[in-house]
Amino acid sequence: MNQHDMSEPRIIGGRYVLERVLAGGGMGTVWVATDPKLQRRVALKLMASHCAPTPHALRQFEWEAQAIARFQSPHVIQIHDCHLEGDTPYIVMELLEGEDLEALLNRRGRLSLAMVERLLTQASRALTAAHAAGVIHRDLKPANIFLSRSASGEVVKVLDFGLALLTQGGTAHPHPEEEMAGTPRYMSPEQLRGLSPRLDHRCDLWALSVVAYRALTGQHPFPLESLRQFRLGNVPPPPVAPSSLAPELGTEVDAFFARALDVDPSKRFQSAHELSSAFSARVEAGRPARPAKVLVVDDEPDVAVLMEQVFRKQVRRNVYQFLFAADGEEALEELRQHPDTEVVLCDINMPRMDGLTFLSRIGEVTTLTRVVIVSAYGDMSNLRTAMNRGAFDFITKPIDFPDLEATLVKTLKHVRELRRTVRYTEENGLLRMFVPGGVLERLPPMMQGTEAMAGEWVEGTVVFVDVHGFTPVLKDEAPPESLRRLNAIFEAIVPEVLSRGGTVDKFVGDAVMAVFRGPGHVDHALEACLSIRQQLEVLATRGGEGAPYAHGVCMGLDSGDVVSGSIGAKASGRLDYTVLGDVVNTAARLSTLAQRGQVLLSERTKERAQEPFDYAALGPQVPPGASVELLVYELLRAEGARTPVSEDSTPYMPTSGGHEEPGEGSHEAAGLVAQPSR
Repeated sequence: MNQHDMSEPRIIGGRYVLERVLAGGGMGTVWVATDPKLQRRVALKLMASHCAPTPHALRQFEWEAQAIARFQSPHVIQIHDCHLEGDTPYIVMELLEGEDLEALLNRRGRLSLAMVERLLTQASRALTAAHAAGVIHRDLKPANIFLSRSASGEVVKVLDFGLALLTQGGTAHPHPEEEMAGTPRYMSPEQLRGLSPRLDHRCDLWALSVVAYRALTGQHPFPLESLRQFRLGNVPPPPVAPSSLAPELGTEVDAFFARALDVDPSKRFQSAHELSSAFSARVEAGRPARPAKVLVVDDEPDVAVLMEQVFRKQVRRNVYQFLFAADGEEALEELRQHPDTEVVLCDINMPRMDGLTFLSRIGEVTTLTRVVIVSAYGDMSNLRTAMNRGAFDFITKPIDFPDLEATLVKTLKHVRELRRTVRYTEENGLLRMFVPGGVLERLPPMMQGTEAMAGEWVEGTVVFVDVHGFTPVLKDEAPPESLRRLNAIFEAIVPEVLSRGGTVDKFVGDAVMAVFRGPGHVDHALEACLSIRQQLEVLATRGGEGAPYAHGVCMGLDSGDVVSGSIGAKASGRLDYTVLGDVVNTAARLSTLAQRGQVLLSERTKERAQEPFDYAALGPQVPPGASVELLVYELLRAEGARTPVSEDSTPYMPTSGGHEEPGEGSHEAAGLVAQPSR
């Protein structure tokens, strides 16, 4: 679509400045826009004018935002904001840079086993998070899998949840489109039969397997006639074994697809994690002793012959496998095709993209590959620049080949130790219990030395949930008993935070600090507080006065702009990832001011709430530790809740727990383009 001519900037929602059209579809148009408040560019989806007046169309337009708001994953396109009222409904998303898998496959035909393994692993993480939150994508296909490139590397993102099914308690909520929905080539047999009300997450696993089959072979596993048979409830012939189309894949990969594409859902893989783990295991089992992949980047035509001649014995013994590129642009494409490349030997002076530019761009593709620069000894100025841009080492021309091999051995050892550390980090479930997931995602670029955890201004709501009267317990009970008591309370609090899209920033003694971000963050924080109070009351009633839950909690909230980033002493090896600012301090002080069972909030939090809640104005208060008065309100219930509020603010105040719809989550933005929803 051509860029629209605008004599003056068009502003949406009083905030977002439209720049140019990015994509168009039946339901709306996606624009590149600027958010001056947070000083970032975003993708803004505007509803098509012919769709806007219809409530049905509004609901359908909103569906994608609701689905993504249920969960958090760095492998899902993030929603920053949405507004569905008035004449200009819109959804604001992160702006990604890169291309979708459909475009990549159209350009290349098929992909390497290593690249498909990486795609499958990251897409499975997105599905794991979605399925745990009761979200079934229903339209997973190459066009909805995006390879997002940023300074911290290439990340797979799942897009377009516009046809998602939202489930709760095992029951699927009907989508605004009641008829069968999806893309037939990637729909499971049960989805093709129109069994949407009874669909479960395994239809997404089928679709992801079809994507993997096509990426590896360049072909769809089932012809159109087989899809018609599925639609009729028949069982067509199984797909052709991938190894018959690409012999290098081997029988282990064939066995994977035989199970992944079984017509019977009970015989397939039962979770995204199981599917991706099985694929990686079979790839590893079918893989011989792997040589170290070394990419040589040089425009001299005889370099390839020279390298293979010098290292011919090592190549025969499967020690090295050499890849070649004539310049930096070709080298980036080779790395995308071979993400398991460990070392790059790169010249500096080359056409199109030189070695120094390549060094500044390699982070877009991989953060776990090391570059050794090859240049003339007299070019020390460029060599210094190369080292400053992240080169691991350098060797000089004319090349001393024993020195080159010693450098390769040293660099390979470093790379393999780094990758082993990253793999252990990803697989260590215990570490994930102690370290926030957002920090783990940032570990690879941090280990390369990039400033991936630099601070940024974000808008959010901070909640402090303080256990009432717990300090005396530490004196009266043995440490194991008191910790069990406290952890039992936290076990009840944390799920209410996470289910509404919040994140647990930290446990501060006997208090929980939670942060809510993204669209509707204030409403979701308020709903979480009401639900926490209700859940603890129910548990206390069941357990009696001696139950841990009988302590009750005191809660405080504040909303506004906070600084998000890493703090600590990096040189001493101790960092934390958190949010800072007046909002955090005010929320903590309000929790200290609150009585048992109270939820206190600031005036600015009350004014930012979009959903109706009942409040009691407590007037100006000076919270403990503050020096100025603050207008304080007490959250009583969600408006329309039938359960009465107790006159006494000291005991628990029953509440309905807010709305039944799931809360929208905290979403961080990084980086290109979302496919428009249907």
